[in-house]
Amino acid sequence: MLSHNFHVYYNIDSLSKPNETEEKISKQSISVCNNDNVLLNPSTNAHIILIHENQFDLDIAIATYINEGLKRGQLCIHASVSLANEGYLDNFSTQITNYEENLEKGNLILVDMAPHYVNAMAGNLESYDNLKAEITGIVGKDKKRLDKFIRITGDCTTLLLKNKHLEQCIQVEEWCNQNPLVGSILCAYPKSLFNQFPINVCISRLFHIHDIIVDSNGKQIPGFIKQII
Repeated sequence: MLSHNFHVYYNIDSLSKPNETEEKISKQSISVCNNDNVLLNPSTNAHIILIHENQFDLDIAIATYINEGLKRGQLCIHASVSLANEGYLDNFSTQITNYEENLEKGNLILVDMAPHYVNAMAGNLESYDNLKAEITGIVGKDKKRLDKFIRITGDCTTLLLKNKHLEQCIQVEEWCNQNPLVGSILCAYPKSLFNQFPINVCISRLFHIHDIIVDSNGKQIPGFIKQII
């Protein structure tokens, strides 16, 4: 089902049908002990910032985060400004375990963030409130899901930062902290951005909005700010 107002893609007939088939996550996506990998075991209401070196590492990290959630029967939401880009979903779908099946069963929801990006540039976060209300409504209908933890990935703030909309990026990240769902939010940023002016000026603010800083292997790097300042 496509919600035309908020561009949320999900199958409403599939609610309350957690995964029936569990598959092992690709060995390539697991590089550290599960207990040390935040991507596998995020804490409740964790706002995570993921620092990655390249697109390949980012793809593996996101797949690790989402696939583990699907394995546990959790709701996973992938919110991206790139859904409409040519080839994006073709690549993304190959990374996700039982992609079509999980979409059909409502275990995986895709959200087109392009309209929300435009609103964020203007400092208007009303559409974010509406989006949260819609997702909350979907969750509320999903009565039989045993694990209520929700895993969210988003890249709207990444694009805002890349295009040097610094205050708007901070504003959206702060909104995420003020409007938590029961689960975790993963925000990914390329390491190469942080040495660029004027982005490097707001690094401390950006990082302090988040609870945890991790690399693409899910390993915490609490000293990262000191490394780049």
